Amino acid sequence: MRTHGTTVDATAYLAPYGDRHVRRPIEVRLTEHTYPLEPSLEQSWLPIAFRAFERLARRRAFEHVLIVGTGNGLDALAAVEILDPRALTVTDLHEESLAVSRENVITHLVDPDSVALGFHAGELMSCVPGDRSFSLIYENLPNVTSSPSHDLRRGTIVGRFYPAAESGVPEPYARYMLDLHYRLLEQARPRLESGGGVLTAIGGRLPADVVYDLHRACGLRPELIAFDVKLQAEPELMVPPYRRAEDEQGARYTFYAPDAITIVADLRTSGLDGQPLVDAAASDLDRLSMSAGEAAARVERGLAVAHSVLMIFGERQPG
Repeated sequence: MRTHGTTVDATAYLAPYGDRHVRRPIEVRLTEHTYPLEPSLEQSWLPIAFRAFERLARRRAFEHVLIVGTGNGLDALAAVEILDPRALTVTDLHEESLAVSRENVITHLVDPDSVALGFHAGELMSCVPGDRSFSLIYENLPNVTSSPSHDLRRGTIVGRFYPAAESGVPEPYARYMLDLHYRLLEQARPRLESGGGVLTAIGGRLPADVVYDLHRACGLRPELIAFDVKLQAEPELMVPPYRRAEDEQGARYTFYAPDAITIVADLRTSGLDGQPLVDAAASDLDRLSMSAGEAAARVERGLAVAHSVLMIFGERQPG
C-alpha cells in the first residue's frame, strides 16, 4: 500500500548538471520513513556530494555504481545524471524507505531502461547480491550512536543515528563512532573493481587524519575530493552527543562559527576544492573553531554552529 507523504521540489539540487537523464522538475516524495531534505541548499550535504560526483566523473567512467543508504533517492538520481553509469544499485535499511526511494528514482528517469537498476533493503552491503562488483560505492552513514528513545524506523532518526553494539571495531574508530563506516569499508573492498573506490561522505567534526587512516586500515588510498562548511542541522539534537563523546570517550571534535561558511564559499569561487581548499581556508577555520563542548554551549544560547563536510574517495589498493 502506498504511504502518503509530502512532495518537495528538489530541482535546484541538480540544476548545475544539465538534464540528460533526469526529468525536471524533480518532485521528491517524502514520508516519515524517508530522510528529509534540509530547509535550504546551503544546509544540505547533497550539493557537496554532487560536486564530488562531478570531479570523479572527469577522471574516469564509473559504470557500476552502488549507493548505500539512499534515504530518499535524490543521490541516486544525481548518480545517474552526473556519472552516467550502466548499472546502479541502491540500498536502504528499511523497505518502507526504499520503496519511496525506488518510486522517486524511476518516476524521474527519462529512460529507466537505459540503466540496469537494483533496489535492496538491508544493513550495509548484506543485502547486495554477492555476484555484483562496483567501480564506485557512495556511502553517507550515521556517525552518532542512538539512545533507547530514538525510533530508528523514522527517516530523520535512522539517517543520523545507529544502534550501539559490540562490533569489534578497533580504536580509534570505535571511539569516534565510525563503526558503520569501518564495517562498510571492510565489506566494500573485495567488491570493488580494479581502480574503483568508495566515496565516504562524513561530517568533518572529527580529526581528518582519523578518517584517512580509516580508509587505509581497510586497504583503500584516501583522497579528499570535495570540502565545504555548512550549518549544523537540528543542533539541539545533534551537538550534545558529540559533547558527551568528548567528555566520556576523550574524543576531539571541531565545530565552527557560521562565518566559516562564507569564507569557504568565497574561496571556492576561485575554483578551489578538496585539499587545496582546506589549505587555503586553514588559518580562518582555526580562528573560528570550537570544541563540541563550546558548540553545545552556543546552541544552548540559541546560536547557530557549523561543521565541515568531507567527501573522501578511497581507491582500492592492490593485494
